[in-house]
Amino acid sequence: MKLRDWFRLLILSILFWLLVLEAIIFFNSTTFTDLIELVQTPYKETINSYEVGLRSEHWDDVRIARILQENVRVHCLVYMDRSDYKYGAQKAKHIEKSWGRRCNRLTIIDQRDIPLLHACRQIYVEFHNELDWLLVVYLDSYVVMENLRYLLAQYSPSEEIYFSAEHAVHVYAHVGQVSTTDYIFSSEALEQLATRNCLQNEIFLRECLTRMRKGPSEWFLPFDVPDALIPYSLRNNFWHWPCSFRVVYHNQSWESCFGGAVLYPYARAMQMYVLEFLLYHLRPYGHLTPLPELRSPNPLTNIASRPLNDQLAKLMYRSVRIICLVLTWPKKYMSGARAISETWGRHCNRVIYYGSSPGTTISGLEIVGLNASDTRSKLWGKTKAAFRHAYRNYGHEADWFYKADDDTYAVMENMRKLLKPYSPSNPIYFGSPFKLGFTLYMSGGAGYVLSKSAVELLNLGAAENCQPGDQGTEDYVMGKCLSLLEVQAGDSRDLLGRQRFFSLSLEHFLIPNRDNEGFWLQEYLYQTTGTGLECCSTYSISIHNVSPYEMHFLETILYKRRPYGLLAGHPPPRRLRKNRLRKQQYNF
Repeated sequence: MKLRDWFRLLILSILFWLLVLEAIIFFNSTTFTDLIELVQTPYKETINSYEVGLRSEHWDDVRIARILQENVRVHCLVYMDRSDYKYGAQKAKHIEKSWGRRCNRLTIIDQRDIPLLHACRQIYVEFHNELDWLLVVYLDSYVVMENLRYLLAQYSPSEEIYFSAEHAVHVYAHVGQVSTTDYIFSSEALEQLATRNCLQNEIFLRECLTRMRKGPSEWFLPFDVPDALIPYSLRNNFWHWPCSFRVVYHNQSWESCFGGAVLYPYARAMQMYVLEFLLYHLRPYGHLTPLPELRSPNPLTNIASRPLNDQLAKLMYRSVRIICLVLTWPKKYMSGARAISETWGRHCNRVIYYGSSPGTTISGLEIVGLNASDTRSKLWGKTKAAFRHAYRNYGHEADWFYKADDDTYAVMENMRKLLKPYSPSNPIYFGSPFKLGFTLYMSGGAGYVLSKSAVELLNLGAAENCQPGDQGTEDYVMGKCLSLLEVQAGDSRDLLGRQRFFSLSLEHFLIPNRDNEGFWLQEYLYQTTGTGLECCSTYSISIHNVSPYEMHFLETILYKRRPYGLLAGHPPPRRLRKNRLRKQQYNF
């Protein structure tokens, strides 16, 4: 064989094996998984039976919400389409255990058994003396009943008025595959519809509604847009896209949409429980959201406004200083990093964004370039460089250093509550504890926070005592490194033993048996977690795998608008005490 032929064969062999390697990488990527799902027939959610339970503490002042519940009586009618024959009954049970508990009365029907309009007439006949309003919603809607009553209290049920919102079918929403219309009828409107034979069929109904007053429907998030405008990546969290669409395409503010929304269409069963936790249980420590004024025709439901109260949060901001280190990459500069700068990053004493190359985004966000690779296999080197830069340039400003990814959401007030009893001069760090072999480390996705003393030891001793170079799984290698440097792993659970840092989305912790047997999370978690709503602390700190849109939702409901009439309370005096096991730090 001539040298030229041999060289040509060598080049072809190298190219072949490079193509094979690229194919293997592609077949194991999330892009390939998304592509497979895209070309397959769209599927609806799979719904299982599970018990999430109720919370054991009741700290909130709910007197205003109860006044509205007594004086704005809402009968909820939830209907299933004929196409919901497979999982509809199971999803209906989850509605009963979530938002349906706040209805004055709840009726769930299957349209295979009784037509929807006939059910409306039957409700009028049996319950017209017990209701002020009739809410008619499809199975996939999640309703914030307190916000609904706030809206309805501004009208008189004796007025002939209705509200409606159409929600078009979107095949990749992964919920019901039918277009629906949600209605709210005043008791007077329902009576007129029932007595004028308007509930015979849809044609009669539409004709009668033309002669009634229609109230504003924007808080019910009507949604009918071309599929081409909807990011495919939102298929698993489609519930927030009606608001996100209004912000992106119509310049509506996040607060006005998420803060005033009455219902979220396209909600999966699991997402309903996540919304339950976020709306009614999670809160930032020391921050009480304002309460808007309610002017009502009924004197009993006239509610005075209450201002924002964040004095305690401001005090903690000054006394527990935290610098946030956000690791990002160029593809996320305009999405994840920007969303953090507009949401939870504002609650850090300083936030620094670290990428592989320096840059300034359109919004003025400055990225510190570390001249480091963005690949996952070299995150260890990037993380070391970030801590080194933050300590050298801003160490005098901070007591603690929190490292996070650009898809992590953190409640900084709750982090300060956790850190307040500890001295930053002690080498200690906190996070979501994982265990691999004999090594304890904190999950990188949930983020981890190091005391100033721990960061000083890391910068002085990492080169000599820890893994050299850039290669290495960041969180695992960091755990080994800090252990060698005798930095203590702190216990971040609350007094009831509930977790505060979450390495994945909340579904994985809230929903019993959500993951298949053998799922990696259970193998890595160092501590067993509670089940259902008892899994997660009221003062939870961080959540991983949060989209930019969800960050704005969390920012709105935590700091600007809770469900109307719920005033966040604080825990009782420290009667509860961690037992000796919980007080111990992790020790191997």
